Amino acid sequence: MKHTRSKKKTCDVKGCDEPKKKSVPVGKAEKKADLDVEAEGSTAYLCKKHWKEFKKATKEDRELDQIGWD
Repeated sequence: MKHTRSKKKTCDVKGCDEPKKKSVPVGKAEKKADLDVEAEGSTAYLCKKHWKEFKKATKEDRELDQIGWD
């Protein structure tokens, strides 16, 4: 199976034209962080600003994963 990379170099959040920084699962970005994502496939690319929002919104989940809670 051939892997294709996104040709888009900007953030996938609607209305944002900042350069992309990190990639995250689309479902988590939409549900946990309440971001309005326009992404093709299962991966969304976020700029620095939206990445910080995503990190803040998922902090508790990441901490629980780290200590072994589900």
